[in-house]
Amino acid sequence: MSLEPSVPPINVYEGSGQLSVVVPIPGAHPQHVEVVLTSESMRLRAECKYPQESQRYHRRDWQVGAWEADVPLPHRVDPVRSRATLNLGVLVVMAPLSAGGNGGEHRLPVL
Repeated sequence: MSLEPSVPPINVYEGSGQLSVVVPIPGAHPQHVEVVLTSESMRLRAECKYPQESQRYHRRDWQVGAWEADVPLPHRVDPVRSRATLNLGVLVVMAPLSAGGNGGEHRLPVL
């Protein structure tokens, strides 16, 4: 059974004056995840280090591997005051809403 590489599901929601982006990425470690944020978009990349090609799957609904996603944000955010955490295979990026924007890219450390 072959499964084409895909982007995991992404949730984007707003609350308490911030925008949150939540992505399940099984098999990823913080040092292998890159989050680059601008005031209007987010670029996510992950390199999961557990190859699955040698497995003989009977059912495969999710996979571990490398992927990237560009996520347009519905509201402007402050990239500099944003933070990213990876816990139990779920990446959470929290970005404060901002009326302005500094226009540049900001690479977030993933903790």
